[in-house]
Amino acid sequence: MPDIRFGVIGLRRGQSFVRVCRAVGGATVTALYDIDAARVAAAAAEIGARAFTDYEDFLAAEIDAVIIASPLPFHARQAITALAAGKHVLSEVTAADNLDDARALVAAARASRALYMLAENYRYLDEVELLKRLHDAGRFGELYFGEGEYLHDCRGLWFNDDGSLTWRGQGKLAVYCTHSLGPLLYITGERVASVGALAVPGGKFDPRVSNPTMHLLQMTTTGGIALRVRVDHVSPRPHQMAYYALQGTQGSYEAWRGHGDTSKVWLADEHEPSLFHAPAQWHPLDDQASRHIPERLAAPPEARLGGHGTSEYWLLRDFLAAARGERSVPIDVFVGLDYTLPGICAIESALAGGAPIAVPDPREW
Repeated sequence: MPDIRFGVIGLRRGQSFVRVCRAVGGATVTALYDIDAARVAAAAAEIGARAFTDYEDFLAAEIDAVIIASPLPFHARQAITALAAGKHVLSEVTAADNLDDARALVAAARASRALYMLAENYRYLDEVELLKRLHDAGRFGELYFGEGEYLHDCRGLWFNDDGSLTWRGQGKLAVYCTHSLGPLLYITGERVASVGALAVPGGKFDPRVSNPTMHLLQMTTTGGIALRVRVDHVSPRPHQMAYYALQGTQGSYEAWRGHGDTSKVWLADEHEPSLFHAPAQWHPLDDQASRHIPERLAAPPEARLGGHGTSEYWLLRDFLAAARGERSVPIDVFVGLDYTLPGICAIESALAGGAPIAVPDPREW
């Protein structure tokens, strides 16, 4: 079967996908698009691809699929145009940053014969996959609480070279919750029914940047699971971009916190009982890995070229399999919006003082 021909949009984050495409097999990058003519020309020359600075010309090239790695506000509209042109779409997160674009994206995906997939790579982290398999095996019992945190000091990305604000500097970054929320929804198999959010006012570090310093989202899923997510792109602190916690009737999990910590679990069917006078003890999560994710542990070295462990490698393999008709799309437009819409609704909630907001089901649009 011939390789899937990719065009990559946005050559900052997009360069990671170029590397993974070259490593995964079955994919060839034949076209690159960026508004920076010098950047796209240099990148294209390096891999023997065509360079474009016009999006319509780029979509007219001989490509089967596009990887959208442009700034967040462009994702939905670029995906809609690509789907209309018959190109499969693998879009960086988030799927959209407002409800109008989200609705338009659903309409475009329904109207197109091409595939849409959200590239939520944190869902593909080895640790998340291990937790999913433990949950599916019933090891946690009934899950009733989950937590995620994305704490990433991005103050160095607030301004362009000319001093203007970047999308991070001017964006309402509650929408950027998918790295924390997506894995929780993947593990539980649920979607968010309602969200209440609190925002810490902005302007604490630079008066030119007024977007909130932090958002705290509290959510309830359709199955009654309580979820809490903290999104913070501002606070000066060590990064912690993949913290999760789970609590069930038969088990508990907490991710590593840094400074020598490790991820850990307590599972009632394997470890000592949890008693008031003899509290349960944590055990290394890694002890479960060889039993539940052996193929992940055997990933080749080149699987790590995407920058987030092996996550981009497994994500792209799934997308390629879907494009070849070998499987369904794992994070289609509806699942992708399940990950995205709570963040959009959280902005409305925060403006209303934290009042709960019902999160729409995009399947009903």
